[in-house]
Amino acid sequence: MIEKKWESASPEQTLAIGQKIGQALQGASGLIFLTGDLGAGKTKLTQGIVSGLGIDADVTSPTFALINEYGPDAAAVHMDLYRLEDYEELQEIGFEDYLDDGRLILCEWPDLLEDEGFAPILRIDLRRDDAKGETARRITALCEDDSAAERIAAIENKNA
Repeated sequence: MIEKKWESASPEQTLAIGQKIGQALQGASGLIFLTGDLGAGKTKLTQGIVSGLGIDADVTSPTFALINEYGPDAAAVHMDLYRLEDYEELQEIGFEDYLDDGRLILCEWPDLLEDEGFAPILRIDLRRDDAKGETARRITALCEDDSAAERIAAIENKNA
């Protein structure tokens, strides 16, 4: 398992870190779990990841839609599972249809998936760092998949 950490001083830096992650994950598939409090920057990071994958899209929070698809053949899928009660609800909205190879599925609030035994290729946790300012964030990526770990480890660890 590889752990990589970044510090972001602004939403723009969070976006740039996401772009680096997306570039590193081009061609990869699997689940990415995004954790952090409300307003921690999960959607901003996702905007960067989608951009880094080479997908030109208006990435928005899927809080009410639950699932947003981006790119040709929904190459990137962004899910917000916060409002779902159980795995059955997730199945009802077609979650398992997205598990095809070739897709990155970015899941905010992934507790339901963890409870069902799904393992991500990457876990990304975003935390506010109030000691460094209102927009400061600590971003930690834990790679549980060997190929993702190699890709993430190769990212230069200087802030964007």
